[in-house]
Amino acid sequence: MRLLRRNAFVIYAVYGATIVSGLVVTPIALHALGDQAFGIWAFIGSLMVYLALLDFGLGPSVVRFAAEARGRQAPEETNQLVSVALVLYAVIGVLTLAIGTVISWLSPLLIDAPDDLVWETRAAAFLLTLSLASRFPLGLFYNLLGGHQRFDVQNLGNFLGTVAYAVLVAVVLPRGGGLVFLGALTLGVTLFRLSVPLLWLRREFPRLAVQRAYVTRERVRTLVRVSTSNFVVNVANKVVFSTDVIVVGVVLGPRAATLYALPAKLFQLGFGLCTVGSNLLFPAFAEHEGAGEAERQRRLLLAGLRGSIAAALVIALPLLLIPDLLIEGWVGEGYGDSSPVLVILAIVVLVHQPIHLFTNFLIARAQHGVIARTLLAAVAVNVVLSVVLVHAVGIWGVAVATLITDLGVLLYVMPVLAAPAAEVPVATFARAGLRPVLPAVAAAVVLLVLVARALDPDTLLELVPLGVAWLALSGAAIWRFGLDPGERDVLGRTLRGGRGTAEPEPV
Repeated sequence: MRLLRRNAFVIYAVYGATIVSGLVVTPIALHALGDQAFGIWAFIGSLMVYLALLDFGLGPSVVRFAAEARGRQAPEETNQLVSVALVLYAVIGVLTLAIGTVISWLSPLLIDAPDDLVWETRAAAFLLTLSLASRFPLGLFYNLLGGHQRFDVQNLGNFLGTVAYAVLVAVVLPRGGGLVFLGALTLGVTLFRLSVPLLWLRREFPRLAVQRAYVTRERVRTLVRVSTSNFVVNVANKVVFSTDVIVVGVVLGPRAATLYALPAKLFQLGFGLCTVGSNLLFPAFAEHEGAGEAERQRRLLLAGLRGSIAAALVIALPLLLIPDLLIEGWVGEGYGDSSPVLVILAIVVLVHQPIHLFTNFLIARAQHGVIARTLLAAVAVNVVLSVVLVHAVGIWGVAVATLITDLGVLLYVMPVLAAPAAEVPVATFARAGLRPVLPAVAAAVVLLVLVARALDPDTLLELVPLGVAWLALSGAAIWRFGLDPGERDVLGRTLRGGRGTAEPEPV
């Protein structure tokens, strides 16, 4: 893998800043806006996820084809890709503005916003629409850099934008900023973070050229055909989690949307951190595919599965075992109904992590169609279950619907799709994924069950030392007992800037 140490450092720095920002900004926004306005902000943010799907899967396609072109050392293919994608993104940008304007007008009606918040809701939603529309043309070059595994360049703007967003929210919002301020700030940060990587574009692609002659019907059809399947995958990955807040908001109102949005925010932060490794592996899978290196791709998949499960355990176990302490320490008392939702979503983190990895692998192997159909079926089941269970048992029933559908997807994807594609027995996958579980659970029993309950922290500052101790203890336990010697050698030397002396041992 290219620039692993630098990419991992920068991406984890971004997610570290995102987590700190989320932990700091959310309680500030909650108390500055109030339950009603905060619920509306979470609701329109979830609506915008649907609008983001107008990407139609072009983003992952650009990453995949750019990585394959690099594996084949074919810069001319990259020029063809960029020329075709830029035309498609121009059309998508115009379509986004049109549909987003309609959604912005309808958003206060969908959540039954109070009269004094109707105008603010529409204005904030339209500003988020502008933010999404700008992401399409600028996002082309962002994804192009991702195909060359330049995640360090990609995420420099993300890091600076995240810090700026957190600082401005903390300073301005308590002094009278509202939904419109948040929308305008989101637009400004989006433009900034997507513009920064452009400074490195010519250095990474010295022969990059956009030409009208490259845009042919056949190339458009090829890119659209692959992107259509990626679009369905994006629908499944984004809609499943975003639908939850929308269902709760429509059925139970803004206050209930807030109660669900709080654990959903912790879930999103945790899940994003867990998927860092899987996202790093996607262009590597595609590059190995383009180079015809099946064995290296297979070993990378097994090592990635073990690593991704280990990361999910570190993130999910605190959410699972001390949800009440986390929520109270984060936003204060009065949100106890959110704890059961967080427990269920913690299990979803563990289940969805291997699904995410297998999905990236299958897309890189050009098996995007079958995984897309599978995930689309899961979305349909999830939406139906969510509507049924929110009426039957309340907000936590929506999280149960997500868990049920994810379990079904994993039990199908691993043996039926991933194992044959990788030519790896299911038992080998199971051994790779389960090895980190026991040391992580043992560390959790000691620190999260015994120590945390004895200390009973009730503020975010009191939770910080516990979190640091958990990272140290769980990381040490997984490193020593959850990885084999070959993996420790390769990973340790890579992160120090050298090369491993051996391949990771087969699992």
